[in-house]
Amino acid sequence: MTKLKNVLRCYAMGMGIKGISGAFELSRNTVRKYVRAYQDSGLPLEKVLAMSDEHLHEMFVGSKSRVREPSHRRAELDALLPEYASLLSRKGVTVRELFEEYERQHPDGYRHANFGILLRRYMLQTKVIGHVEHYAGDQMYIDFAGNRLEVTDAVTSEVKRVEVFVAILPCSHYSYCEAVWSQRKEDLIGACQNALHFYGGAPMAIVPDNLKSAVTRSDRNKPVINEEFAAFAEHYGCAVYPARVRHPKDKALVENAVKLMYRSVYADIEGLTFHDLVSLNNAIRVSLDKFNDRRMASRKHSPRQLFEQTEAGYLRPLPAIGYQMKERKTVTVMRNSYVTLLKHHYSVPKEYIGKRVDIVYDAETLDIFHGLRHVATHHRDDTPYGYTQKPSHNLPGRHGSYEKDIDEIFERAASIDNIVLVYLKEVAVHKKYPPIAFRSCRGILSLEKKFGLERLVAACACASQARLYGYQDVLDILEKGDDADFLPSADDCDTGGEAPVLPRHKNIRGRDYFSKSIISNNLKKDNNGNK
Repeated sequence: MTKLKNVLRCYAMGMGIKGISGAFELSRNTVRKYVRAYQDSGLPLEKVLAMSDEHLHEMFVGSKSRVREPSHRRAELDALLPEYASLLSRKGVTVRELFEEYERQHPDGYRHANFGILLRRYMLQTKVIGHVEHYAGDQMYIDFAGNRLEVTDAVTSEVKRVEVFVAILPCSHYSYCEAVWSQRKEDLIGACQNALHFYGGAPMAIVPDNLKSAVTRSDRNKPVINEEFAAFAEHYGCAVYPARVRHPKDKALVENAVKLMYRSVYADIEGLTFHDLVSLNNAIRVSLDKFNDRRMASRKHSPRQLFEQTEAGYLRPLPAIGYQMKERKTVTVMRNSYVTLLKHHYSVPKEYIGKRVDIVYDAETLDIFHGLRHVATHHRDDTPYGYTQKPSHNLPGRHGSYEKDIDEIFERAASIDNIVLVYLKEVAVHKKYPPIAFRSCRGILSLEKKFGLERLVAACACASQARLYGYQDVLDILEKGDDADFLPSADDCDTGGEAPVLPRHKNIRGRDYFSKSIISNNLKKDNNGNK
């Protein structure tokens, strides 16, 4: 009635019918109706304005009802609409099938177009949708789009279909979109984490659909949340509040956001070819930024502006360390003291061979536990059939490359004498095959323990001069004493010094042995002659 009173005031001030109609956005016929009723009443304006709303409604609008009694065929259809609405909710039932059934029973009834309009109008009246108030920083809706995108392998040209993750903050309508390989919990958690970092904060709750990677068992009162997804939400201080089963209106905004992604992001990248997920997500981000900067219908702001003004300050800060998803697997330590995870082998100490251990791993590291005892930590390596070993485990056998090990032998030889280093390098060249070269060089250096450092250097010099390259050659030189001329004391012998003392060995008898043997044989002959 406020508009009616303003119309009367303007008329009393001398404004015309056309001016009043434009000022109050009323049809001219409506304005004329109000003016005629005012003129017919003969009452002064002050008295009319002082009337109650009910009196004004009765005076200017009239008490006659414009509602007409429904026709006979409308009454027949109205009686059938509840049953038709119930049937239409069943899977596979269409409006066309219901109309054909109605037409058989009532050939003089409504046609298909009017039948559909009246049926849908009835369903809208019986299924009233309540308004949901969205608060800043309260919830984040997440969902996967029904239409997937494609990534083409650059080498094999194989086309892989990827899922599209969509998130939205309902208060500001600020949206996020990302392509992931699948709907598994690893990809879902990673996408949710990226969405939180995109928003720069965490809401109070995450509202997912009832997919298995987020909800293990759906229940109206107490749904069972996936343990890994619940741990992720707890890390960021969020609650998990799943939507009800078969109630998409519980998260209608994200359902609508998916449709908007079809019209914006999907349309922008249509016809383009992407060879990896990174390039696809870069293209999605460019299109997403344009979408969030676009002014919303019937509003003065874009989603980004509305987010920065009303919601950014209400999101809780993110933790300094991101969430690392960990998984657990129980395995038995093999006889070679290794455990296997995703076709890769990791070492453990020998005392755990044959025992059951737990592997707790994430994308970067894995920890091995025996009961409550921590056994080992390794950097994760997904190379199939590879081996990762720690030197501290002291496992039997060789580990590492021969090239690296022989370089270490060369470093040790250089610390002894340059003669040994040059000789070992010549041995490595002549042996050609790295394992044989490594074994020969290692054996030559081991002779130091038995014959001493000086004799080893002299034997290498002797073998190099004789062009003999191998472990057995150096050992023969040492056992026969052929290295005597290359010892530092050989110079002293040439100047009248003492002769070098040969080492004692069971195969080196020496002069004294043979002298004693000759004397013993002569004594035996003398005794026989006396007899």
